[in-house]
Amino acid sequence: MKNNVLLAVTGSIAAYKAIEILRGLRNEQKSVKVILTKGAEQFINKLSFESLGAHEVLTDEDQFSVDKDGISIHLSLSRWADCIIIVPASADIIAKIRAGIADSLLLTVVLASKKPLFIAPCMNENMLLNKITADNIEHLKNNRVMFIEADEGQLADFKIGKGRLQEPNKIVSLITDYLNYNDKFFAGKKILITGGSTREYIDPVRFITNNSSGKMGISIARVAKAMGAYTNLISGEILTNLPILDKYQKVETTEEMLKATKEAFKASDILIMAAAPVDFKPETISTTKIPKKKEITLKLLETPDILKEISKEKGNKIIVGFALQTENLENKALKKMKEKNMDIVVANREVNIGKDEGSVIMFDKFGKKKIIENAKKQVLAEGILQFLKEFIEGDENGQK
Repeated sequence: MKNNVLLAVTGSIAAYKAIEILRGLRNEQKSVKVILTKGAEQFINKLSFESLGAHEVLTDEDQFSVDKDGISIHLSLSRWADCIIIVPASADIIAKIRAGIADSLLLTVVLASKKPLFIAPCMNENMLLNKITADNIEHLKNNRVMFIEADEGQLADFKIGKGRLQEPNKIVSLITDYLNYNDKFFAGKKILITGGSTREYIDPVRFITNNSSGKMGISIARVAKAMGAYTNLISGEILTNLPILDKYQKVETTEEMLKATKEAFKASDILIMAAAPVDFKPETISTTKIPKKKEITLKLLETPDILKEISKEKGNKIIVGFALQTENLENKALKKMKEKNMDIVVANREVNIGKDEGSVIMFDKFGKKKIIENAKKQVLAEGILQFLKEFIEGDENGQK
């Protein structure tokens, strides 16, 4: 397990939130060294970080110093760190990293480092969406820099927009997950995950749905990202907090989920269909609230079968589907895998819905089987992705 985090803070009104991130990382037993840029020192000082357990706090005054072994400090830091996180990151520092400028301690460390680099932008919306900044971010993403996308909300000028720093607890979870999972098998792969339930409206206030919480899909997305994947989550209703992902899209109806999944699948390597889309919808939707009656008759129509439609465009891509059944679980799951051209099917029962724990039976299309019983959803996600990894390795090595 990797434990060394270099936390770099740049000039931003949100610099104080880096203290919360330090505290969170220390609570996760991570060793943290801190770099404060000149801009950061305008908002916060070394003592704040030293008081909360930073292993060492450095500033630009230390740029040309050496460590106890006589090694230049920027080289020493780059070798010590298991990852670097710049939070909050200003437009200025992002532009300088892209340009390869090395006029500060932080920038020399970034240039010298071969370790994972996370950047969490925080700035006014106009600066964030400026084409220059957007181009800089895109360029760095294409060079394996991992960005923690800015959130929407009230900004420093009291206006609502995009540019807020992501919540510190989410950043801590992301970094901790990344360090705790040494296996980066899915690095370079784009995994599309669906989760949660859809809704089919009867009238403006009532709808048909199911009890899916979205916990399974979110757990899979979280573990996949920790294992290096580019993660894109499309979800209906979810009853749990979202982690930091590369892309997220909220949908409501099964038709909307089909459309979004079909489009996103074009740029994906793997689809994991963990959502629980509603299978039926009313033939007509009342435009006004239906008054209370002793009896009401609804004519229901079948909604689109997302997996069936997506599998028509499968090509060489991998599809993992779920099969929830109340009886004949294994037989029905295997039948569904064959009919919908899946590579892997994850069979589960209705008792899993909405719970923090569950059991699954996994099959791949070549007959391999694995059972995980009474485990947390996070553990199930790890097991599913391990099963997927083994399937890919076996397929690549011609062992199928």
